[in-house]
Amino acid sequence: MKEIGVGIIGASPSKASWAVNAHIPALRAVPDYRLRAVATSRRASADAAAAAFGVDAFDDPRALIDHPGVDLVVVVVKVPQHHDLVEQALAAGKMVYSEWPLGVNVEEATHLAELADAAGVRTVIGLQARFAPAVRHLHELVAEGYLGRVLATTLSGSAGGWDAVTDRRHAYLFDVTNGVTTLSVSTAHALDALTYVLGDIDRVTATLAVGRREVLIAEENTTVPVTAPDQVAVSAALQSGAVASVFYRGGRSRAGGLRWEINGTSGDLLLTSPSADGNIQSTELTLAGGHGTATQVGPLAVPARQTTDLAAVPAGPARNVAAVYAALAEDLTKGTHEVPDFAHALRMHQLMTDIEAAARR
Repeated sequence: MKEIGVGIIGASPSKASWAVNAHIPALRAVPDYRLRAVATSRRASADAAAAAFGVDAFDDPRALIDHPGVDLVVVVVKVPQHHDLVEQALAAGKMVYSEWPLGVNVEEATHLAELADAAGVRTVIGLQARFAPAVRHLHELVAEGYLGRVLATTLSGSAGGWDAVTDRRHAYLFDVTNGVTTLSVSTAHALDALTYVLGDIDRVTATLAVGRREVLIAEENTTVPVTAPDQVAVSAALQSGAVASVFYRGGRSRAGGLRWEINGTSGDLLLTSPSADGNIQSTELTLAGGHGTATQVGPLAVPARQTTDLAAVPAGPARNVAAVYAALAEDLTKGTHEVPDFAHALRMHQLMTDIEAAARR
């Protein structure tokens, strides 16, 4: 396979940039890829990116999409901008990696999935929790029968981005019309990991609520109303017959960021985060388990095979993103389809729509 040229839309060289903290370190560590271009919203930030990354940089995303050295367009901007940029990249015949959510609603996701299917190009959706080494080992243990028959699972977490205080850059998260909520981000990433490990959901009931009615914009000392639900409770029946309970809170809990317990007829597994970050796709994870005659869970080591290929990736959010890139390269080489694509993104958007409908009922 030839080297894959990558262009990232949204790679402003600021410390808060997801592209800078996750995608660029991942690409530097994974063979088969070369960062060729970046695009930002302003000429000044484009010039800064060119100097920082040593690649072509544009303040017009169309120029990046048309760049002859770019095979894969990576869209790392605010979700309301996804639809237009992804549509342009697909029309240009480029492979596309879009961060999750794919669109602000299921209608946008449907349109982009249909365009991708018609274009016949490979697509990637940024649901990377399933590539976390601890989650992959969890998947293996369940498949190997460590638990016996799975009876139930309970997952609770904290969505730190929806706390009582934010900044102007992230204020859009609290407006439900932008499609970036505790449900569509933190809960959806967790549900994707849950279904990867335990199988698909058959039916759901749900309760959504706006707990904090306003959020403080720190640098302005002003408040704005919150319309995006920040308390998400989902009860689901899995196709296997197991029962699932998932709860996400906006903000952080002093009791911990993430706790995922799976119970079976002959064992129990527990996945936790040692930090207050409950976003399963980007936090560090610790795995414990017990089965047979064990009376409590104990630490379980993640096999080296799950981490060896990521040894060159800096610790932090780049790890799981790097695993996505590595899996895509393997897919392209072997003709496999392990990496979740836009069709998978559409199924997740439909699940979010089902949860919203269940909450309304």
